[in-house]
Amino acid sequence: MVDAGVQRSERSIGARLTLWPMFKYLVRAGVVALVFFVSGPVLAGKLERAFEALAEHDYFRAKELFIKQIKKHPAGAWYGLSVITGRSNNPFFQLDSSHIYIERADAAFTLASDKERSKLAKVKVDNAALLAQRESVFGLAWEKALGQNSITGFDKFITTYKKSSHVLEAIALRDELAFDEVKAKGSSTAYRSFLEKYPNARQSYEARKRLDEAVYSEATRIGDLASYLAFIKDHPENPYVQQAEEEVLRISTPTGSVAEYRKFIKTYPTSQQVEEAWRRIYAISTRDLSAASITAFIQANPDYPYLNELAEDYKIASLHLLPYQQGELWGYIDDAGTVRIDAQYEFAEPFEGGQALVGKNKLVGTVNRSGTQVVPIEYDEVVDPVEKLMTVERDGRSGAVDLSGKLVVPLMYNDVGEFSKGLAFASVDGLFGYINTRGEEVIPFRYNSAGAFRNGLAVVGMDGKFGVIDVQGNIVVPFQYDWIEGFTNSTSRVRLDGRLGLLGPYGDLILLLAYDHVGPFRDGLALVVQDKKCGYADITGTLVIPIRYEAPTGVANWGDFHNGLAKVQEKGKLGLINTSGKPIIALQNADVGQATGALIPFKKKTKWGFADRTGRVLISDKYDLAWEMVDGLARVKNGPYFGAIDSTGQTVIQLQYTDLLDLKDGYLVARSDSGTGLLDLKGVVVVPLGFDEVELIQPRIARVEQNERFAYFSISENTFIWKQEGFDEAENLTE
Repeated sequence: MVDAGVQRSERSIGARLTLWPMFKYLVRAGVVALVFFVSGPVLAGKLERAFEALAEHDYFRAKELFIKQIKKHPAGAWYGLSVITGRSNNPFFQLDSSHIYIERADAAFTLASDKERSKLAKVKVDNAALLAQRESVFGLAWEKALGQNSITGFDKFITTYKKSSHVLEAIALRDELAFDEVKAKGSSTAYRSFLEKYPNARQSYEARKRLDEAVYSEATRIGDLASYLAFIKDHPENPYVQQAEEEVLRISTPTGSVAEYRKFIKTYPTSQQVEEAWRRIYAISTRDLSAASITAFIQANPDYPYLNELAEDYKIASLHLLPYQQGELWGYIDDAGTVRIDAQYEFAEPFEGGQALVGKNKLVGTVNRSGTQVVPIEYDEVVDPVEKLMTVERDGRSGAVDLSGKLVVPLMYNDVGEFSKGLAFASVDGLFGYINTRGEEVIPFRYNSAGAFRNGLAVVGMDGKFGVIDVQGNIVVPFQYDWIEGFTNSTSRVRLDGRLGLLGPYGDLILLLAYDHVGPFRDGLALVVQDKKCGYADITGTLVIPIRYEAPTGVANWGDFHNGLAKVQEKGKLGLINTSGKPIIALQNADVGQATGALIPFKKKTKWGFADRTGRVLISDKYDLAWEMVDGLARVKNGPYFGAIDSTGQTVIQLQYTDLLDLKDGYLVARSDSGTGLLDLKGVVVVPLGFDEVELIQPRIARVEQNERFAYFSISENTFIWKQEGFDEAENLTE
């Protein structure tokens, strides 16, 4: 490779060489003095002759002349020597020397006087030529390193050519090769060596994870109780200690009996699994979570350390409470209509996790099923519990309370997020960090934004870019993306410059930033869209189904896999393919539904039918509209009326309703000219069709509305258990 600056120099020198015979003629004619008088002084002598020799590829002569000019014209001489040694077509080719010479030329040019630079300019030696030659050397050296593709080759390039723009890429490739070698060995010694040699490598995060895993694997290779106990003792800070303790619990309780769990608790009282052992004893003893079984458990286990929870469980098992209104105030009744908590609150939410949100004087708190305040009614906001903590807010400051209502995270933050693995993001004065369940700073407040931890990773923002950290605050993904979704399923979608890709569980880019859309993973595959075409990639980023299908406008979840099948389109026709890309329902339909059940709806021209999961047509196109199966039923419509069929195609609900809404907990909301009610899966009316709105709020209780008033209707008793004052019961309820 010859750089542009040298090419320009050679063209200029070549032009002068063309005039050389004329010059010699003028000398012989005695007019050379006139030429110098007219033209002024020129740079003549060995340096110019050196460049002329270089242009004629007389490298021996050129080198000799350049060496003689080092003292007089160091910048030009070193430059020429760099060009010679940087060309592979001569015996002096030696890239390392060429690099040394161009660096000397650059240094000499920096110190050159204006007069000297003017002289050098006449042979086209300037900053541009020096830069071009350096880049030429760098380019050849980089090609050599790439050709070698070895740790040694990249190391030499990094050390020798420090100013090259390829250094970072060389480091990355070197680190990748080194890490591949380490992974092949897979030993703790190998991972430790890698981390010592390459502490800043992109793979260092994964190396640390693999080191911990290797230490655990090597120490517990035998897999007996003694090896796990020794590991716990020798490596107390290793994250696999919990897994080792889980194995100790497993080995110690082979049959899962109460006696074995009790023995474990006695033998290993300091183990992290003691709580789990107690929980399992409780679960075994109270499988139905009935009041009777809880009572029996307490009698048999008076030393159970979580008795307060059992008391709440007992109440939960005994009562099913519903909000009711009396005048302007709210309280709670049970599922028999008996008042359990008097109407005294400005609002009352349904019970969740044994507590319900209530409000007084524009402040909120919680009560348990006995009506006792748990979280004092003194907060502006209380959020449902996560990991046994509820975030609270008062006067613009946020904190957290435990399930007993105790304030465990002080009200000192602008915002507190959802706790995960004992950590939650918080913000102070516009900066975000992470706190533990005691409100202590664990990860410093230095980010512009932060999200909750998912699978041990959290998305954070800094200076307009997003990255990812782990629970120790280590940077897993650098701050280089415009958007990062979060690691809900161990992978995360990312966007940079309008293009989407996919990050793996270690923060590595497993799907290149090359797509207009990347869908979520379903059945192991994610929909990818590129230039209005779509295909499917697996968890490794491999395109297992090529980008060949048409992507409809506004693609979102349209082409995602469901139960092993995905809807695709070619030439405006739709069908279903399996995860191998094989068509199951031919691409010849006007429309096709998702494979949510045994039957799949498809549209031929203007009518809908159903096929099974093999593509066999079970019901010919006979319906105006058809929907996917839910709970064994598929809704259909002909004309103005809705009904439903089962997996055999038999009509279960006659087409006689003006609407059938989605299934929920074994019931459908049905509408007729008479009003709205509920049907069971056999089409039996369980809540009469005579109301404005119907909502199933418990398995056997529906909330019904009529003229902006509501009541509770017992499905099992076929009667109202409570009515709001002024509730106008429908007169003509349709059975």
